Amino acid sequence: MRVHSGRRSRRGLTTVAVLVCLVIILLISGVLLKIGVAHRDRVRAIERSLQAEWLAQAGLDRAVARLASSAGYAGETWAMAPRDLGLTQAEGGEPARAALVLIKIEKPPGAPDQRLIKVQADFPPDSPHRARHSTQMLVTLGALKTGGSR
Repeated sequence: MRVHSGRRSRRGLTTVAVLVCLVIILLISGVLLKIGVAHRDRVRAIERSLQAEWLAQAGLDRAVARLASSAGYAGETWAMAPRDLGLTQAEGGEPARAALVLIKIEKPPGAPDQRLIKVQADFPPDSPHRARHSTQMLVTLGALKTGGSR
């Protein structure tokens, strides 16, 4: 008759307990990693949104300056390369556009001395994670030439 020692079964239980602990640690690590990635993506989205807002403001300032020097200014599409924004150039042969600012100038009916500036900024313009900001401003041409307020 053989007598089995209890040592062997305890060793098996210890191995199972260690494996269960490792699985739990792995699951917790995965959840923490997922939370970290989601937070990083949200921060990047906020950065893109702020950059688009600043670009739209720069577009307004550019349009005001152009209108001050020429009342016939009708707007433009302002494309910026990554180096224009202090970004590193993307890999690959041709330079990618980092931002696109569309400036439109309209003459409001019944107000020949005023112009409505409409600006739309996209950052980055071709990405599925693009941020877009639009703004507009009504300016008086005479006030621009004399250096008056907007």
